[in-house]
Amino acid sequence: MLRGFRWQLILLLLASGLFAGSALFRQSRDAENLPPPTRAHSPQPTITAPPLPVLPPTASVSSASSPVQAETYREGLVGRVQRLNPLFAHLNPVDRDISSLIFESLFVINDYGEAVPHLASDLVTSSDGLEYVIRLRDDVFWQDGLPLTADDVRFTTALMSDPAYATVAAAATFWRTVEVQQLGERLLRMRLAQPLSSFPQLLTFGILPEHALRGVSLDELAQHPFNLSPIGSGAYQLGHLHITADGQIDTVLLALSPIFQMRSQSQSGYQFKELLFRLYPDAAAAMAGYIAEEIDALANVAPREQLLRLPSGRLYTQADSSLAILIFNWDKAPFADRHIRQALSLGLDVPPLIARTLGSSAIYADSPYPPASSAYLPHPDWTSYDLAQAQAALAAAPDDASAATAQPLVLLAQDHPEHIRLAQAISVQWAQLGFRFEIVAAAAQQVHQRLAAGQFAAAIVEQRYGDNPDLFRFWHTAQQGDGGNYGGVSEHALDELLEAARSEIYGTRRAAQLREFQAVFAEYTIAIPLYFPLYTVVARDRIEGIQLGYLSTPADRFRGLQTWRAAPLPS
Repeated sequence: MLRGFRWQLILLLLASGLFAGSALFRQSRDAENLPPPTRAHSPQPTITAPPLPVLPPTASVSSASSPVQAETYREGLVGRVQRLNPLFAHLNPVDRDISSLIFESLFVINDYGEAVPHLASDLVTSSDGLEYVIRLRDDVFWQDGLPLTADDVRFTTALMSDPAYATVAAAATFWRTVEVQQLGERLLRMRLAQPLSSFPQLLTFGILPEHALRGVSLDELAQHPFNLSPIGSGAYQLGHLHITADGQIDTVLLALSPIFQMRSQSQSGYQFKELLFRLYPDAAAAMAGYIAEEIDALANVAPREQLLRLPSGRLYTQADSSLAILIFNWDKAPFADRHIRQALSLGLDVPPLIARTLGSSAIYADSPYPPASSAYLPHPDWTSYDLAQAQAALAAAPDDASAATAQPLVLLAQDHPEHIRLAQAISVQWAQLGFRFEIVAAAAQQVHQRLAAGQFAAAIVEQRYGDNPDLFRFWHTAQQGDGGNYGGVSEHALDELLEAARSEIYGTRRAAQLREFQAVFAEYTIAIPLYFPLYTVVARDRIEGIQLGYLSTPADRFRGLQTWRAAPLPS
């Protein structure tokens, strides 16, 4: 009688065994003085790392001198583990990278910067763009064997909408405006206050297991043992943490999740059964670890020129999802005048400047969008350098605007050597048009303060897009000042296109609006794109299949991990 249910019984026994093993592992950790959940006196979460647990002897990982297994991928990270929790992982690059492999999201960003369903099987949008009905996949289970349901999504969004979360993540402000309603075990409805075409990009947050954290508040979660014994639904689960004699985690071992392997899309690939991350205090130590063959790969820990010198490695590069751009202060004469901005653009030969000052660590930017983005549209106006046309544009400017060029003006930059060199080269070229600039280099926080206060005439700033291609926050008139539009840009044609693209729910129309936005941006010389920083991964020759697409975060380098493989080791 039970023969027809053989596979169901096997699945049930396997899930029960995993759940029991997880419970025993948690009990053993609790017995080793794991910090109990405590409520902070302040209603805001503590953002310093909780005390690290003392792990049982079985939690140790192999030493660096142990034989390398072909099924193990080893990467070096610079920094420390603090919280393997998607709600806090953005605060720490090490946490972000490792958590991305343990937890999953409703949507993910593909190689072209587009949001595509992942844990969500269907997304239905209302005609007014205000309501989104999300159906979850029915084959997703947590690593302890329980199903992932709408309860988990609702629990996670409730934590993200906690006012205290705003102290560590800007997303809290948005999620407080979203109404999340559970319609069924795997069905949710989310209602927005206003249409937002980039909403799917905002569904890329990691989902937490409600059953494991039921009753835990946000401030308790910041210091909860879960942060060092996470339960996710991703391809890899936490295997071991190795702690040194002085109480520091120096190695994290992830193992391919047997629960995840039951899904249909995991039936092929995933040659690496284990991912071993060794933690180093700085880039020099990480590169020494690579040379000593403790690890197989490093990602962007040092300038590309240094990574090029590492032995037995292949380099993989991709433009980062950020842009260095030269902005103008439209409230400071004479930059509100379009002719002046055009003259400065035509009088600047950007590609050679980038090559001389940043070498191979960046590429020239010919669009406000990174090349890997589906919104990318290169524009020839940004590659033009014509001193005669620049002088003609300057002559066409009103007398009061052109007269202001004789005044010393502030060119603001961060106090990084490459930014200072670039600012100096820019000021030299602009001197040919009669402009005199005083270069002010400051630390990042001071630069932000000066930008917000309008204490600059021109500035080299970095705009980070991440997974959201909406540039409304950088260029719309309503965002002037500390909202992100530091230069006080006010251009009606630009505003209309930004508003239309932000509310357009149909991808084809929105793509056309974004292309038109870029054309207007160049025509009016709103600002001057400079360069995209390059993200570089170096991996040993034996590691194959690595491809870098759009990088909304550095953790996106693992997007194609399913197809990575290792060449057979010599016997």
